Amino acid sequence: MASTKEFKNRIKSITSIRKITKAMKMVAASKLRQAQRSLDVVRPCFKAVDVLFNEYRGTAKSEQAIVNKLIVPISSDRGLCGGINSGVAKAARQLANKSDGIDPNASIICVGIKAKDQLQRLYSKSIRTSITEVARKGISFGNASIIAEEVLAQDYDACYIVYNKFKSVLTQIITEDRIESKQALENAYNEFNDYEMEPSKSEVLFDFYEYYIGLKIYYALIENNTSEQGARMNAMENAAKNAGEMINKLTLIYNKARQASITSELIEIISCASAVSSK
Repeated sequence: MASTKEFKNRIKSITSIRKITKAMKMVAASKLRQAQRSLDVVRPCFKAVDVLFNEYRGTAKSEQAIVNKLIVPISSDRGLCGGINSGVAKAARQLANKSDGIDPNASIICVGIKAKDQLQRLYSKSIRTSITEVARKGISFGNASIIAEEVLAQDYDACYIVYNKFKSVLTQIITEDRIESKQALENAYNEFNDYEMEPSKSEVLFDFYEYYIGLKIYYALIENNTSEQGARMNAMENAAKNAGEMINKLTLIYNKARQASITSELIEIISCASAVSSK
């Protein structure tokens, strides 16, 4: 059995770790409140635009065969947030694979360093670019527009945006949203007559398509950032709880070892006293 000093040092070390995890939980809780406020503002706006886009997309009579895929996995740049990044990477891998291996027509734009780290080894040839530190600089529609420009510069039949949708601190849902290309929606231009448009219907719909891509990425970034903070808060709470349980267990073992050491010393003293008195 280890000495009482070793147990004491381990208890001291784990106590320091618990203090750190509790502090990180408080920081994550503060960031989560800010992210939820942003999400509450963006969600109604996005849903209104999403309804209009789905109405426009629904007028397309025929579906184009999907050959070229563009996958945009949105992850975090920091760890210690549970398995949300692994879930995004897993969903991206499933989209980038065919039944017989990696799809050569699949392209990937990684948002967040964690997605790039998990996909780079097998899909380095498919990764077109990676964008990091988006959340650190502050999520804004301007930053989302930069990512949207990278998306629109690619040649694709369908774009898949993969991200975590925030439901609660304990639950984040992996979401895969598909957006068809401009060419796939080209036959919808002549059919979509529910609204009057000026100056040109095709020009308005092209601009609307680009705006929707930017808004969709902006919404996905905020959803994923909120999920990240919720997952990190939950992970740090579990880590602090586990550290507390380990401290209690080690304290019990430490007390037993200390008691055994004291008992052994008392036995030695009594034995020596008995030997002296017998002489």
